[in-house]
Amino acid sequence: MKQFLHANVSSLCMSLYLAMQAGIPVSEGTEMYMEEESEAWRREILNVICEELHLGEQLSVALRKTGSFPDYMVDMVEVGEKTGKLDTTLLALSQYYDRQEMIAKSIRGAVTYPAMLLCVMLLVLVIFVVRILPIFYDVYKQLGAQMSGIATGALNFGKWLGASWIPIVIVVAVLVALAIVFRGKCKALLAKLFMGGALGRSMLAARFSSIMTMTLASGMDTDEALTMAARLTKDNDLKTSEIIAAQAAEAAKGTSFSQCIMDTKIFSTLYNRMIAIGVRTGSSDTVMAEIARRTGDEANDRLEAFIGKIEPTLVIIMSLLVGLLLLSVMLPLAGIMSAI
Repeated sequence: MKQFLHANVSSLCMSLYLAMQAGIPVSEGTEMYMEEESEAWRREILNVICEELHLGEQLSVALRKTGSFPDYMVDMVEVGEKTGKLDTTLLALSQYYDRQEMIAKSIRGAVTYPAMLLCVMLLVLVIFVVRILPIFYDVYKQLGAQMSGIATGALNFGKWLGASWIPIVIVVAVLVALAIVFRGKCKALLAKLFMGGALGRSMLAARFSSIMTMTLASGMDTDEALTMAARLTKDNDLKTSEIIAAQAAEAAKGTSFSQCIMDTKIFSTLYNRMIAIGVRTGSSDTVMAEIARRTGDEANDRLEAFIGKIEPTLVIIMSLLVGLLLLSVMLPLAGIMSAI
């Protein structure tokens, strides 16, 4: 079953929230959204939801029957229905999936652009060793001289590439096909490679705070909110997910929410103090929403800084390689020409 993307989920939740604010039933709001949907397969799924709603089913039940929506969204809609805060839950869900889509786009940009830049530079390097170096080799041969060891090694590598390009293309095609088939595991691997260190911690804090904002706004108890957060952060960091789950158990025993958040060691001291004040003043959801906004901005800033470092690094490395090859070819040639 095809899945709704984060952007589509956010749009649907916002549309249903606006419909409820205008006093329109959820079933009619879903029909209005379906009429504006351009994709046929999404219209079919939305039509199934409308039929279930007209039969008297709850929105969460209708969403779950389609199998096309994230479990987190369905679970939160069910919580909103039970607590009587479905409209607030839909608004929070829309904002949550907006942030998730923004983070996903940033991650795709962090991976895609450097990969494209690397491919272009590698192509330039291959053209140099396959097409240009043989020309210099012929020049040296006519002059009765030999190229340097580095240039000769690059020339031999270029000859091997030229003779073996068909098997190389086949291997690359197979690897690309495997990456497409196992794209879920590839995404997880890339996330681990690129999301380490301070950047990874920022991304984790942004997601955790977004989840907590969502759950608290829906009227969920703190221990249930932490349990939900533990489940949804498992893909980011299994160890941290286990720590959050342990704190959820502590919250169920009566430990204060602020202390449990502090013990997860996800947030800085400043944010922990903000949460403690929010708990004392009864505005935990408002404070958490502000922290989600701030941590999201911090994560985006770190990601942009990370991308900014990759581009010049790749340019410098490839420029040094090409420059080294050019010098290994041109300097001996300049010496021969000066001797003549």
